Amino acid sequence: MDIENIARFIAEVTALPGVPGYEAGVNGRIAEWFRPLADEVFTDDLENLYACVGAQRNGPRVIVCAHQDEIGLVVSKIEDDGSLRIFKNGGVDPRILPGMEVSVQTASGPLYGVIGAKPPQLLTAEDREKALKLDDLYVDVGYKAEDVRSRVRVGDMVVMLAPSLRLANGCMAGKTMDDRASVAAMLVAAELLSQRSVPAETYFVSTTQEEIGSVGAKSATFRLKPDLAIVIDVTHGEGPGTGKWEAYPVNKVTVAHGPNIQPKLEKIAVETAKENGVDTVMEVCTGVTATDACETQTAAGGVPSLLLSIPLKYMHTSVELLKLDTVRETGRLIALVIEKIAREWEGFSWF
Repeated sequence: MDIENIARFIAEVTALPGVPGYEAGVNGRIAEWFRPLADEVFTDDLENLYACVGAQRNGPRVIVCAHQDEIGLVVSKIEDDGSLRIFKNGGVDPRILPGMEVSVQTASGPLYGVIGAKPPQLLTAEDREKALKLDDLYVDVGYKAEDVRSRVRVGDMVVMLAPSLRLANGCMAGKTMDDRASVAAMLVAAELLSQRSVPAETYFVSTTQEEIGSVGAKSATFRLKPDLAIVIDVTHGEGPGTGKWEAYPVNKVTVAHGPNIQPKLEKIAVETAKENGVDTVMEVCTGVTATDACETQTAAGGVPSLLLSIPLKYMHTSVELLKLDTVRETGRLIALVIEKIAREWEGFSWF
């Protein structure tokens, strides 16, 4: 999968709605990209999307996870002036919201609006010193209250809108790179494995509800009971104001290190990367990683798990920025790790 197709996939799927618990809006499009590469593609009752490569081969059963859900909002109240009050669905920072275009996911279809706040000229000096809260914001859809109440209900999901942008030096920015860029890396790996007759049964799973606790990864791991798990997510990329050990170069794949990660899997990933020219850097995780790897590690009796991450700048904003080549290299490393383990599987042990 070349850089142009990676960028096209990311542009397509980041434009589609898929907040936690409501991923059907993006699920079908991801499935279309996987079908030419997989032996089988299916969805479970939690909207996890599975694409199996190598279904009839002997060897390890591998689950590769990258979540398809995005952070979003939910309508919490309809005011008498027709504006909508909102609450978060996932880790939304109120600071990024003023001026943002949104789509309210109503039963009759999307209703477009903008997120507003009290103008700074009308704030008191004391208010200007306070941190912005969700209570200070509202969605304006342009309708009077009676028209809004005829279309919108409390509990309707609100999706943030922002176009993806190609930037200089192979960079791309936009919303929902976390974590649909990692789904793109899974496509790269699936294509490579489908071309190489690797003796492994690999399930690429676009998981749901990671942003609120990795519900999808947990259920998928119980369903498949794999021999090992590889999770792909994003991490913080070096940028203005970032310090040492809290952010990583955007041109390197990070390999997680810590109690959430199986040591031999980590070693294989690092060695394989060196052997094949994939630039990596260690990401030290002193506790749980707050990714799908937390659930794959402990589900179904415990599954040896590896976490690879794509560094991006400005996480959980509408301008998450990454390098497309790092997406491709992440996928390439996944395929190489699976192939190495699969070809050594007879007699393989974790310790």
